[in-house]
Amino acid sequence: MAHSAQTKALMRTLVFLDYWSLHEPLTQATVLPTLRMVQDEALADRIVLVTVERGPKATDRSSTLWPGVDHVPLVAHKGTIRPVDRARDLLSLVPKVTSIIRQQGSAYLMARGVVAGGFSHFISARAGVPYAVDYFEPHNRYMTDVGEWSKGGVLDRSLDWSIRKQTTTASYCVTVAENYRRMLLQQGVPPSKVLVAPCPVHEERMRFSPSERKRVREELGLHDAVIGVYAGKFGGLYHREEAFRAFAEAQHIIGDRFALIVLTPEEKEAVIQGIRTAGFTGGRLLVRYAEHHEVPAYLSAADLAFAPYRGTPSSACISPMKIGEYWANGLPVLLTRGVGDDSAIIEADAAGGALFDPTGNDISRSLTHILRTIAQAGQRDRTAALARAHRGMDRTIAAYRTILGSAFNR
Repeated sequence: MAHSAQTKALMRTLVFLDYWSLHEPLTQATVLPTLRMVQDEALADRIVLVTVERGPKATDRSSTLWPGVDHVPLVAHKGTIRPVDRARDLLSLVPKVTSIIRQQGSAYLMARGVVAGGFSHFISARAGVPYAVDYFEPHNRYMTDVGEWSKGGVLDRSLDWSIRKQTTTASYCVTVAENYRRMLLQQGVPPSKVLVAPCPVHEERMRFSPSERKRVREELGLHDAVIGVYAGKFGGLYHREEAFRAFAEAQHIIGDRFALIVLTPEEKEAVIQGIRTAGFTGGRLLVRYAEHHEVPAYLSAADLAFAPYRGTPSSACISPMKIGEYWANGLPVLLTRGVGDDSAIIEADAAGGALFDPTGNDISRSLTHILRTIAQAGQRDRTAALARAHRGMDRTIAAYRTILGSAFNR
């Protein structure tokens, strides 16, 4: 028994706190690839993934995801008042994760996002272990900028306090955009503490497939179409009515050859009605839900992609996963101005797409620019190269080497 405890104490264990559920698309698309990278790069001997489950199927039954990676699900509180639920989560999850860490003998705590980072601030103090936060973003600013939270309300003020604490108590803060790093340095956060790693995309999984392009187009009867695609929700960080108008305007500009594929978890008929009301006519409109592993086939069938983010002061700090996935498949993107570092990348390289204002009248110019781009030979390869250059795993690997190297070699 003593030998077993000693062995556990010598193991390099990473406890990874994810405030999303295991089956949330962001966990599947971003967290699990990060954990595989940590294993592949031999940055830890063992990983414990702690997720926060919600909904009727939420369970607290632990399991092994794959050898070397254990999954410990915790269940979130679900009432009618979000600040109360968040406070109850804090009171219950902090001691539970603290207990998990103490069972490891020796561990390092990594939080995915600033909400998990807020919990980790308290867990670190209780468990006596250091922590870092990746996907470090000004989440409260997004939520107040788009009207989801009240500016100066409980959620805004509490998360703002938490983010400021994390810049002090976390060993490292890994932002997803150079823009936000500059802002943090201006606020006095030490440069050595702030790393940058844009949200990486799984290049192989999202790669363009000529055979899938042919299959999906034949299945949908869109052999000769110029296909635009949008994957995601509407509202919140994304435009809704303005996005629908952009889709309709694209059809007006491109003409009868244009077809639109919308992959969304939202209620199908409501989305169709919104797009029709905006002026989209004819039958070349497909709205459906797709699992994350199904998305690459639809992207391969398409020629261009839409990303109608709401332009806000905080938009400069984000790194949208869908932009990287569009690029990895070779799709130029019609993107809102001022979004993360991506708008500047597109401005510098036409293969990335074109910028537009969803609330303005410049979509015609931007679409004309993209149509010229997709008509060029080798365009998909040039666009995919942007994903490799700006959304590869290299910077995430470098950040984790810095963090875990200093943690486990101290």
